[in-house]
Amino acid sequence: MATAADRSRLAAPVRPGTLRRTMPSGWVLRAAVSAHVVVIFGQPVFAGVFLSGDYDGLRLHEAGANVTTSIGYAQLVVAIVVWVRLRLVWPFVATTALVAAETVQYFAGMAGALWLHLPLGVATIAALVVQFVDVWRRPLGRRKENHRPQMQTATAPESDDD
Repeated sequence: MATAADRSRLAAPVRPGTLRRTMPSGWVLRAAVSAHVVVIFGQPVFAGVFLSGDYDGLRLHEAGANVTTSIGYAQLVVAIVVWVRLRLVWPFVATTALVAAETVQYFAGMAGALWLHLPLGVATIAALVVQFVDVWRRPLGRRKENHRPQMQTATAPESDDD
């Protein structure tokens, strides 16, 4: 039995140019995340230099922490711009969580709480790598609004009296 509602459903039309492209603010976010990944990978190296007996490694690790944290906060600003301009909230949420973890890790390292600093460092690097992959695998363009196709008015319903 066919109903009027079944006949009035339309498939969403496929229009050329509906694919999203990465906008300039998306490219800036990609650059910020990429720079963040590069500097954060130096941190375990500098920590390893220190743990192998070279005390200059601790100075390099501290300087790297300052640079990494600064880039993290710059990435947070870019994520806010992406949220406002492109209406994409997930980069902001992910970056906020990442920057919060980095801030806790920074102060745990300064306090010498290695029981927290080391595992949180591993988790932070892993989370940043996941974010790096995510921002590079999909286009960062304006999210399309949910446009519903106009429904056709139903004609007289078919009679099932036959």
